[in-house]
Amino acid sequence: MKNILRTFLTFSLITFVFLFFSIDSKAAGTGAVSITSATISGGEVVVIAAASDLPDSDDGIYYLYAEKTYQDNPTGNVVATAPVGPDAVFVFPLNYGTTACHLYEKFQVAVLQGGAVVPLCAAKYISNPEALAHVSLPKKNNGKKGLILDGAKIGNGNTEVLTLGVQQGAYNINLEDVIGGNRVIPYNYNGKTYYFDSSYMSQYDHCVRITSSQGIGLTMVLLNPYAAGEEYMISPYARGGIGKSKSSYYLMNTSEDAGLEALEAVVSYLANRYDGQHGVGQVDNWVIANEVNAKDYWNYAGAMDVATYARLYADSLRVCYMAIRSQNANATVCLSLDNEWTSVAGGANYTARTTLEHINAYVKAQGDFDWALAFHPYNYPMAWTNFWSPKSAKTAAMIRHSIDSPYISMENIEQLTDYMSLEFMRGTRGQVRDILLTEIGYSSNQGEANQAAAMIYAYHRTVTNQYLDMIVFNRQTDFPVEVRNGLSVGLSYQNGARKQSFDAFANMNGANAENYKNFAANFAGIADWNAAMYAR
Repeated sequence: MKNILRTFLTFSLITFVFLFFSIDSKAAGTGAVSITSATISGGEVVVIAAASDLPDSDDGIYYLYAEKTYQDNPTGNVVATAPVGPDAVFVFPLNYGTTACHLYEKFQVAVLQGGAVVPLCAAKYISNPEALAHVSLPKKNNGKKGLILDGAKIGNGNTEVLTLGVQQGAYNINLEDVIGGNRVIPYNYNGKTYYFDSSYMSQYDHCVRITSSQGIGLTMVLLNPYAAGEEYMISPYARGGIGKSKSSYYLMNTSEDAGLEALEAVVSYLANRYDGQHGVGQVDNWVIANEVNAKDYWNYAGAMDVATYARLYADSLRVCYMAIRSQNANATVCLSLDNEWTSVAGGANYTARTTLEHINAYVKAQGDFDWALAFHPYNYPMAWTNFWSPKSAKTAAMIRHSIDSPYISMENIEQLTDYMSLEFMRGTRGQVRDILLTEIGYSSNQGEANQAAAMIYAYHRTVTNQYLDMIVFNRQTDFPVEVRNGLSVGLSYQNGARKQSFDAFANMNGANAENYKNFAANFAGIADWNAAMYAR
């Protein structure tokens, strides 16, 4: 009963936040007006509004304003008008491919009252950017078994990923690598020509081309580090942390024209280049930044409350979604969270659940879109592999089969999918959103057999949960920085020697999968394997 009550209270909180965002934009004007849809139709934008209570108006005209991501209330340009009435339809050119493009803008209805412009409703974005896409690629979705790839082992005669039977791969792209450097690749976007780096792009091309040719589905994580001369890519709220913060990456800039336009262009370029039509392969899934609830580590944004941060991050998520889906209608675009579900004991700034709730409420208030969730369900503590034998009573209490669990790991991953199945968290068609486990690792420091057993268990928990699209293990080869922190999570040591987990990964879904399940069950002392799966 307590869990049901908490879920109800959570839903009530989100409903309140949603209503707050909706009412906050209405301001002081009389009348109850709402935008019911904003869609692309051919080369035009069609915005439909409805009024349940007609507003006062100096001239009997509704004005439709187009505003940039960072603008509030009607401070943009009037793009269309309609007579004041219970229904209004606004039609105007999209201007795609020009400097006057409206793809990334939000729209708001206003009237004149006493000579002042008075907003009547919450601003809403276009909901169907995929109407512009030139491809809708079927995904290389041949299984859930994934691995963070070692760039040094991609191609050039190395067939390790084929031996391992990798079905899903993950790799990082630094945006500053693309927009900096030699800048010799021209890209015409919305009436401007941008120039991108050829040397870094050749490296990314190699990764995407080879993995695509091997039938591996690829997930790319877009990261935003600092680069001298490219400060405009970093949010003005985050620039005070350059050279001072402990973060390697920074909040993307959607608050100024220069950064916003560059972000639109570079993400559009990457989505276009990796659309499977240019001879360099395809990317199926895009993750926008890393573990964003731990912003001081992975997405620095300066000191601010969670609601403000969620709005800024949600703006960057939407911009990237519009850029990607307008190129490939079937691409998946994800927000990223760590495992600190209701606790920040591991150092996150905000809990994953609170961050998720604020992002979801803000997105729905301005027009929902089908973002997906990239989640990292590491164990607690991260370096403790033996989940079947908790390090202490205190750490055991951090992972529970309850929606209020401090942490979500592969032991209680069903709590995440149960939560994402709640009505208020669902997508635009009422569907449970895609959930990708894009990073999880188990260290071999407690023994190679321990690591192998944990990986087999985690993989089969993913297979038995219909809502999980994949599990991507960290990583193919031990990484020096992680090893120094007790995370020897690779399938191979740095010297190339293979661990027991290499064999386990290769075979845990093959013809001998049952033998590997039995090994993991016996090693971890799991008496009832099926019950331990908490299948969904």
